[in-house]
Amino acid sequence: MFNTPSQYIQIIISNDIADSLIGGNKATEAEEEDAGVDASHVSGINVVLNHKLVETSFQKETFKEWIREYSKKLKEHLQENSPNRVQPFKAGMTKVAQEILTKFAEYRFYLGESMNTDGMVILQYYKVDGLTPYFLYFKDGLNEIKYVSIDYYRVF
Repeated sequence: MFNTPSQYIQIIISNDIADSLIGGNKATEAEEEDAGVDASHVSGINVVLNHKLVETSFQKETFKEWIREYSKKLKEHLQENSPNRVQPFKAGMTKVAQEILTKFAEYRFYLGESMNTDGMVILQYYKVDGLTPYFLYFKDGLNEIKYVSIDYYRVF
């Protein structure tokens, strides 16, 4: 399991369009100030907003069914691609599932933008401070993508 902290953020979205982009030209004579369009504000948890996660709900029994099916799919995937991870996965997943189910009411559940329940459900909870949201990801359910910064290739 990956356990990552997050934070609440506010995003300001400007709806103004520069007149120069659409061929507009300010008149030279005096005129009243253009009011423009107000910016809109979106606030929430940065992980949810940036990855366009959608909150979903589970009943305890439904979640048990989901985690059973998801574990089975991950186990099959690991048997094909990483056989040395099967035993640690089975032991770890059983322990994590029990921990989640004992504190089930403390979790919030998120899906990707497609709302596909066949994929991973991301769990969110608050630690003791009650202010910092933490997200849980099933490590073996993630695909690694290597990222290289554009700055690395910048020519001086």
